[in-house]
This record gives sequence, structure tokens and C-alpha cells, in this order.
Amino acid sequence: MRGHPGRPVHLLAALLALLAALALAVGCERRSQEAPAAAAPAATLAATADYGAQTLLETRVEPGQSLMRALRGATDVDTAYGGAFVQSMLGHAGDASATRDWFFYVNGIVGVVSAQDVGLADGDSAWWDYRDWGALMQAPAVVGQWPAPFAHPPGEAPAVAADPPLRDALADAGARIADGDSPWRVRVGASDELARSDPAWRRALDDPDRAGLTVTVDDGRIVALTAEASGREPVPGARALAAAVPTGAQPADGVLMVVAGLDAAAAQAAAARIADDPSVLRLRYAVAFDGDGTPLRAGGRAGP
Repeated sequence: MRGHPGRPVHLLAALLALLAALALAVGCERRSQEAPAAAAPAATLAATADYGAQTLLETRVEPGQSLMRALRGATDVDTAYGGAFVQSMLGHAGDASATRDWFFYVNGIVGVVSAQDVGLADGDSAWWDYRDWGALMQAPAVVGQWPAPFAHPPGEAPAVAADPPLRDALADAGARIADGDSPWRVRVGASDELARSDPAWRRALDDPDRAGLTVTVDDGRIVALTAEASGREPVPGARALAAAVPTGAQPADGVLMVVAGLDAAAAQAAAARIADDPSVLRLRYAVAFDGDGTPLRAGGRAGP
């Protein structure tokens, strides 16, 4: 038997083994880079595990390079598929049988191409998260890089339709505020009212798995993905949530962030807390709040 006309199988096997070894060597490559000076242009890079519950890496990186190159400059990385995808880093390896893998977000939007093909610009925020995807395959947009993608969206800055009090917070962060409608929008209000007025939120409530919601409203209760990623459960005392979903077919076409409450007062309290302290959203997929605006649970995590 021969693998190719005129080439014995053992020679072909040897060639494949050599190519695999070369691919592995490339995959394990690390380029050590110093973080940019404090006043220099930079992007930020973070890596976490379990829906942001465990912080593994936080650093600033040079803009003008690919996300993969910036990552390799910050830590040791084993890659797969010719160096296109992260297989292992920071003590965590992808495992299909355990439904655990690395996912990345840039400015609040999930990566849909290889990190080799994603360029980082000054002010970009990149976030890698190692998580279980068995209960939730996708999460196209997240709140954890707020005020992105609204104040720092991909490409040219679009007009953003936003409700108070987050309208002023976005304007202060450099967002271009629209007076009318936009595929990029931030809405604050009672969940039922938002569902009637915004088709993206209505679709998300109807199919939270497809929308990638780790926190949602179900039968008059705020429910969140458990820390074990085994499904969603009610969050005791929760009256509002902050979550992000695409408004179109792809998140790059537009994102809706809702601060939705079981009543309008709870939504306003949560939005006021976000405006005053944006860190309550940082490196979180979505967040549940009580009626006074105190964060109670982040989706996929045991606490806020």
C-alpha cells in the first residue's frame, strides 16, 4: 500500500511527522514584549477563567499588531490549526470532551476569526476567557468591556442611541450619540416594556441560548447561569440585569446593551450604579442587580 504514487508509506509518514514537529514548534513560540510606557499608545489584554471569575493575566500591549502576536508577547501559548487558535496557556487547555475552551472578545464582541487575523489599535480592549461551553455554546456580545463597543466600536465609530443615565456616561467616554434609532443602542427600562419596543431584546428573551445570555428574565424572575455552567437559576433578590446582544445577524453589525428591570425603578438604579462605577461590569458577561443597584451575580459565576 502506498500513500502517494511512487512514495512508500513510511516516507510519507516521516514527512508528516516532520511537518507536525515544525507546526508544534511554531505553536509553542513566545515573543517576549515589554508593556508600553504609561503615556504611550496601548491596547489592554486580559485573560480569565470561568466567565471572568479567575483573573490570570492583565497587561498593556503595543497596538499595531495582531491579537495572537500580542498574546504570545505576554505569555507562553500553545496553538492549534497552524498557529491560528489557542490550545493552551496559563495552565488551562482546550478539551472538547470536557466542553472547555478559550474564547476571546475585542471591545465587547466575540472573535469570529483567528486571533492572527485580528489587529489591535490604540485603546482596544482584548479579553480571553477559558470557560465551559456545554450549557452555553455562544455569547456573541458581553458587557465586560464597557463602554465598548459603544465608545470604542470596531471600525469607524457609529452613532449610538442611548437612554439616560448611560447616555451622558457614553458621551463622556467619547461615544457619538444619536438622536434617533441605531443598530448600536443602550436601553434602560422595565424588561417587558423594552421587549415591546426593541425587537433585539424581544428575540433574546424568546431564545436566550441563541442570544448568548448568561443572565436573563424568565417568568418574572432574574435568572443567571450557574458557576458550574449547568443551567440558569433564579438569583435571590435580583430585580434588574445588564446584558448585551447583537441587533443583527452578526454582533459587528450592531449591539444592544440593556439595563432591564422587573420594574423601571430597578433598571434606573442599576444604570445609575453602572454610570457611577463602571467596574461593576468589568470582565463579566452579564450582571444581575438588586432593586437598589447593587450587583449580586455575574453570569457563570458564584458572585458579582
